Amino acid sequence: MDFLLAFVVTGLAASGGWIAWAAVRGWARARDRRHELRLARERAATEIRRAELAAQVREIELANETYQDFRRRHPDR
Repeated sequence: MDFLLAFVVTGLAASGGWIAWAAVRGWARARDRRHELRLARERAATEIRRAELAAQVREIELANETYQDFRRRHPDR
């Protein structure tokens, strides 16, 4: 039993740096991934809002064209 405990402790001591490095690297990658996902969500929301605003502008332009056409056809009103 002492041999196994010594073997495990020696193995952890020998690979402890690699385990710590892998843990830090995994945490950094997870953090970066969360940041990228947050940016992607914001970009998608921005694109949706931009499309909604473009549709509103087009709607206003169409209403203005309709009004101007009406004024050309009925100058007396």
